[in-house]
Amino acid sequence: MTIKTPATFNVPGLGTDPLTQRIKEKEKQWRFRIAVLSGKGGVGKSTVAVNLAAALAKQGYFVGVLDADVHGPNIAKMLGVEKAEILAEKFEDGHFEMIPPMNDFFGQTTPIKVMSMGFMVPDDQPIIWRGALVTKAIKQLLGDVKWGTLDFMIVDFPPGTGDQILTVTQTLSLDAAIIVTTPQEVALLDTGKAANMMKQMEVPYVAVVENMSYLICPHCGNKIDLFGEGGGEKLAEKEGVDFLGKVPIDLKAREASDNGTPIVLFEDTPAAKAFMEIAQKLAIRLEKEKGDD
Repeated sequence: MTIKTPATFNVPGLGTDPLTQRIKEKEKQWRFRIAVLSGKGGVGKSTVAVNLAAALAKQGYFVGVLDADVHGPNIAKMLGVEKAEILAEKFEDGHFEMIPPMNDFFGQTTPIKVMSMGFMVPDDQPIIWRGALVTKAIKQLLGDVKWGTLDFMIVDFPPGTGDQILTVTQTLSLDAAIIVTTPQEVALLDTGKAANMMKQMEVPYVAVVENMSYLICPHCGNKIDLFGEGGGEKLAEKEGVDFLGKVPIDLKAREASDNGTPIVLFEDTPAAKAFMEIAQKLAIRLEKEKGDD
């Protein structure tokens, strides 16, 4: 039955084993599990996660997006569902599962399911939790949510290589990790660490996406390399991983995110075309590997 009740986090009293078991059962229904991370803040990681999800859903795949950034959740707003009311369903064993909000952008995509801590707390209220509470909350977002059958589960990680990322990579059997970087050297220092972490965690497929790669001048049409050039490709070559593509700076992307519409739905923009190509490359690669199993 479905009941109209606010979703809550009873973290201290939560039994670890039943929750972990629920996660293991749920991930059997997810064909591909993708992590999006950077190791550094400010590179547009959430923008990449959201637009990758929308691009895949636009191709007809069923997609779920988990915002694993407990302290700075913004995925719900970027996918236009931040005002959604969260309902929960009670199961026979007594546990509750939240029903993730969905958005199909007026039929432009298959319905994208979304879950985030942003639904649970007011916009201006900080979450002041130690690591153990954060990791258990993330597990609840995985195991106590009615995700159902998905082609792609996309997990948007916080910056860095800390507890939250370790929790997910040790809990889920990830199929791929997308490392988001910008071209400049400072970004490459931190994103290289993220790539190495994913390799050490034995994630089967690791690839790099270069965001904010260049700007097309709105006046003359020339390409401007604001942050340098070729950094993402250099990182991929150095770490021995794939390079999926470059996403240019697009003024419409900022406006679209603020309005809850992924830029990939604006088909005539350079950023939209870049994201669609990246999503297609990723899907083809993973489908091929799954077919070879």
